[in-house]
Amino acid sequence: MKMKAKTTIILALAFGAGAVFAEFSAGFARVDVTPPLGIPLVGYFSHRVSDGVLDPLYIDCVAVSDSTNSALVYCVDDLHLTNPFMTKAFAAITAATGIPRDRIYVHATHTHTGPADWPRPGFSKEENRLVALFADVRIAKLADAGRLALADMAPARIGIAKTVCRNISFIRRYRMKDGSVRTNPGILNPNVKEPLGTPDETLQLVRFRRTGAPDIAIVNFGVHPDTIGGTKYSADWPGVVRCTFESAVGGGVKCLFLNGAQGDVNHHYRFPPPGRAALNDARKTQPKAIALHMGRAVAGAALSVWDVCEEIPAGPIRGLVASHPMPANLPTADEIKWVEMFDEGRKKEIPLGRMEIMTLTSPGSRVRRLKNGPDHFDILVSSLAIGDGLAFAGVPCEPFVDIGRAVKGRSPFRMTVFTCLTNGSEGYIPSTKSHSEGGYEALSSRFAAPTGDRLADAQVGQLSALKGAPTSDSR
Repeated sequence: MKMKAKTTIILALAFGAGAVFAEFSAGFARVDVTPPLGIPLVGYFSHRVSDGVLDPLYIDCVAVSDSTNSALVYCVDDLHLTNPFMTKAFAAITAATGIPRDRIYVHATHTHTGPADWPRPGFSKEENRLVALFADVRIAKLADAGRLALADMAPARIGIAKTVCRNISFIRRYRMKDGSVRTNPGILNPNVKEPLGTPDETLQLVRFRRTGAPDIAIVNFGVHPDTIGGTKYSADWPGVVRCTFESAVGGGVKCLFLNGAQGDVNHHYRFPPPGRAALNDARKTQPKAIALHMGRAVAGAALSVWDVCEEIPAGPIRGLVASHPMPANLPTADEIKWVEMFDEGRKKEIPLGRMEIMTLTSPGSRVRRLKNGPDHFDILVSSLAIGDGLAFAGVPCEPFVDIGRAVKGRSPFRMTVFTCLTNGSEGYIPSTKSHSEGGYEALSSRFAAPTGDRLADAQVGQLSALKGAPTSDSR
């Protein structure tokens, strides 16, 4: 009798544990969002118009549900999705899916070979017409992807893992021998003294083990996707991550990629060994050579821990989006003077590097826009939690790696997936120390120090609030 009672208790506990996991479900959808040719590409100071396709652009969406609340996590192949675009997109996604704004998480990978998402003053009338038309198409496809992901739901368990992916992410800001700070000073530049910081080579992996449906992977790693250039559409190396991972695992597994803190890191190996030098040369005839190398490296690191993910409990899904005021990076007297010198044709007299001068003097530069204020701007910070173990922390900007490190290190969750360019686009956010050092990013950012510190504090504060937040009753 005692044995029977004991067996009953064990079975009840086992059933109860299974019921906890059965309450959590996940779904996936992928929608091709490759635009028609003729739409301008964004990401450089020069005007580029698309004239071909190297590889398709996609919207990926993972839907998750705790049986009471659902959330949508998107990845979009684009440089960024600006605030006017996202305002319209949020309304469309909610109308199509019933998911409220605080549980919609839309990330742009930051590929520099994606289309403009919204009309711009520098485009022709016809170009802006095409951009506006395709913006509506993409918004409709975001809504479609959300619906499809919700329709794909299957019971799931959550696994997490961390590893490192070395020697593909490099700090791109350098102190030169003359004491100045330059971004991308050129490979093998003899005047480079030292990089200003260290990259975050941590790769994070989330695995949704689904019952009766292929598993879903979320891969998180931070570095600029700018290895291709040119005028043809491409998802750059994040697209290679997805394809390589899915092909290697097989069985229909799906992979969504989320870029991390990448504001001051890119793929440029300043003093490349012979093999890497050959890879740089190969790009002249094989535009995707470096993208393939990087994407395969990231996918390989994720694959190395795919089968050893630690299972963590699922739990209630909570979201929080809040506005935080940050100080404006008002132009200095010297910066105003340099812009005036540029306008007078005295460019050679400006004591800055080429990239910094272009940043300072472009038609939409920070100096020209903020000459008369305002003194602050609001940043919307997005946080999403699944149970007590997993959280997503998104900022609508390009933060430096130290900001991402701070958020992940201080978060109360077992794993915090930190992402750039989430739910909007506000430009670069340098760390407080980097603001005083100068360089391209500090010159272009419309946010002053100590915005980096305050942004990390705001994100950690929201995550802490979600840790013990009650659930709601909406879908």
